[in-house]
Amino acid sequence: MAIKPSKSTALVPGAQRKLPTRKKAAAPAIAPATDDTLLPILGSEPAVAKLAGTGGEITREDGVALVTGRGYATGAGMIPAAEIYYDRASRPEGQGPWLGEADKVSWRDEASGYDCIMLRDTRGGFLRGYVGIPREHPLWGWDQKAVPPDLGIEVHGGLTYARLCEHGPSPTRRLAAEARRICHVVITPAVHHPVRHATDHRIADAHAWWFGFSCDHAYDLVPGNGRQGQPPAASELARTYRDDAYVVRETIALAAQLRAVADGRAAPPRECPLPPPLGLDPRRGAGRG
Repeated sequence: MAIKPSKSTALVPGAQRKLPTRKKAAAPAIAPATDDTLLPILGSEPAVAKLAGTGGEITREDGVALVTGRGYATGAGMIPAAEIYYDRASRPEGQGPWLGEADKVSWRDEASGYDCIMLRDTRGGFLRGYVGIPREHPLWGWDQKAVPPDLGIEVHGGLTYARLCEHGPSPTRRLAAEARRICHVVITPAVHHPVRHATDHRIADAHAWWFGFSCDHAYDLVPGNGRQGQPPAASELARTYRDDAYVVRETIALAAQLRAVADGRAAPPRECPLPPPLGLDPRRGAGRG
């Protein structure tokens, strides 16, 4: 007796095989940035205290929180931040001066007009600073090692980074990628907080060339060097953790120096004291501190 094919195996002339559909990624959860929503997400009162002003929004996705519409306060003053990220994967373990600090802050420096970023290293837990210059800047496209010393570019540990904006966001913006990306955000003149949702896109054809520095030298305390959640000892070589106030001041000073180069002026002096000579850092030879 012939076996009658089932509907699932029968071949129907002209019928097309239906492909399995992919599940859409869940949209990031967006909520008003109030004390009731901020504290449970950020996990500490010092973190909430650093968010200046009222209002704004907080967006969560895969262990990353993005706060917009608020300023960011440090010992160096308030930053008119466009984006403030808290990334669990980058956050140092244990108690230390990094408690409550954000893991990435993007803003536009009002004095120079340049985009700035404070960013935490995902492995070492130390902070880094970046300044993006426009295409018409004399140093556009220069490698950090090729910048002439007589221009007066003087920043913590010397320049360690020079690169174009990293690849822009995909149509579906992922906060985990954005929290670690070195790229500018859309900032309209006289408006400090235009990014309202995590799906907002950057301007695709307006890139910046970024110069940066890092705080992981021999004289810097690197949180990720600790073991079992304990912060590393700071006594050897008088190591010091460079906190958000320090990195913000250095970043703004770097922006002022790069602006002076663009304007053909002498670079202004930096506010932060010079770190120890680079000769103490076995990873670097000559250079400016």
